[in-house]
Amino acid sequence: MDAKFEAILNSLPAKEPRSRLEPYGELVIEMRKRGRSYREIAQVLKKACGLKVGASTVNDFVLARSKSKAKPSLSTSRTTATKKNMEGLTGTYKDTEAHKNTGRPQKALEGIAKTIKELKDRPLKTRAKKVLFEYNPDEPLRLHRNQRTKE
Repeated sequence: MDAKFEAILNSLPAKEPRSRLEPYGELVIEMRKRGRSYREIAQVLKKACGLKVGASTVNDFVLARSKSKAKPSLSTSRTTATKKNMEGLTGTYKDTEAHKNTGRPQKALEGIAKTIKELKDRPLKTRAKKVLFEYNPDEPLRLHRNQRTKE
């Protein structure tokens, strides 16, 4: 980094914590480790420290602290595990050698493909919609009683 930029950064005052809970961070985290609920932590902070905060504020504080101390994500560990399990496997989906002994004879697969094609080609059956209102300019409008409610 440029010396000029470093001088600017060093001259800036230390940033104050944004959360009122920051001075009590270790207490809050330790209480969570001991199984205390957020509501209980809020009550302890009110009684012992004179700090009135809600349970949701404590929850947000704990979540923010856990995000800042980022743990390795599950997706990374899953990817690593998957790669380890996949080592030594070669070929693609269309590789016929890899799928030769799948347990189904070729005729069964052809039958399944034929059935799927027939289902896709079959026209869709749609119900005829009941016409609730039909306008005829040659006839006057009439009110009909509802048959279901027997008005």
